[in-house]
Amino acid sequence: MCGIGGFYRGSEGETPLTFINNLWCSLEDRGTHAAGVVIGWADADKPISQKAAREASECSEMLSKAKGNHTEYVLLHTRFTTQGSTKNNGNNHPVIGHGITLTHNGVLSNDTHIFNKLKVNRLHDVDTEAINAALSQKSPKWMIENIRGSMSIAWVETNKSPDEVHLLTNGRNPLVIGRTVENHVVWASTKTHLEQSGFEFSDMFSAIPYKQYTISKGGRIRSKFISKNRTYPADSRQIHSSQYNPFSQDNFYRDFTTTHKKSKKASKRASKAKKQQKVVVEPVATVEWVEVPSFMMSKIEELALQNGYELAYDSYGNKRFVDTWAEMGLF
Repeated sequence: MCGIGGFYRGSEGETPLTFINNLWCSLEDRGTHAAGVVIGWADADKPISQKAAREASECSEMLSKAKGNHTEYVLLHTRFTTQGSTKNNGNNHPVIGHGITLTHNGVLSNDTHIFNKLKVNRLHDVDTEAINAALSQKSPKWMIENIRGSMSIAWVETNKSPDEVHLLTNGRNPLVIGRTVENHVVWASTKTHLEQSGFEFSDMFSAIPYKQYTISKGGRIRSKFISKNRTYPADSRQIHSSQYNPFSQDNFYRDFTTTHKKSKKASKRASKAKKQQKVVVEPVATVEWVEVPSFMMSKIEELALQNGYELAYDSYGNKRFVDTWAEMGLF
């Protein structure tokens, strides 16, 4: 378990370093083995990164380069070590390599297989680097569909678009995105971390699994599903109203196309099952007839008319009556 967070400027003014530092320190509850930051300046060729095998609260000096009004974004990370010693700073986050600078919360199980499949040499021991390699050599879609494990990530393509930050989760780790009243975009592992930062939010929602969020100049957010895979967010309680789908009862953020296709399949299955169902024909009940004594007939006729019944006649024209009358104690 690790903690990820970050800030992307959405309006002019001084970079809110105090709130960013608060957010970073709050993420310590998810890891204290190492901490790191990525700082992207406006119109810079590449972001700068700093990290160390220390707690975030002991690394506040790393944020000094974000001071002023020229900072575009800041990525934050606190590490709980799972693979790769913190003594080798290359294993700490942000993980840098293959043209990608990335922070990751989660654990991967097939990182060696990914490197072998891509025929790429690894630079570090940390499992996260497999994500860097897959994003660089393939695509976010290929990466999230082929790498096994848990992930919520934030990354920058340092060689292609250093002024954009991408966010993505496969739903096995939480990731929450917020919009402040100043129009900044802030994200963190959980809603609680955002609330503890000191930022005032106008909106907040959980990132939808398999949906890539791209944040660019002015705090603009674009999002799109990059895979047909669907699952619930790790913390599904915080869902933005625009992600609610009234057409789906089992998955409230599924797009309508997927829901419609699934409902059609379900309808076909139900139809097929109905056709295959055996029709059970109930045997027709045999009616027992009894002869009514003539001296009771007038009374029977009167009761029959009062209760809306009619008397039946046999083939010989004799008045007869079903035995249920006898069961009712009428004679």
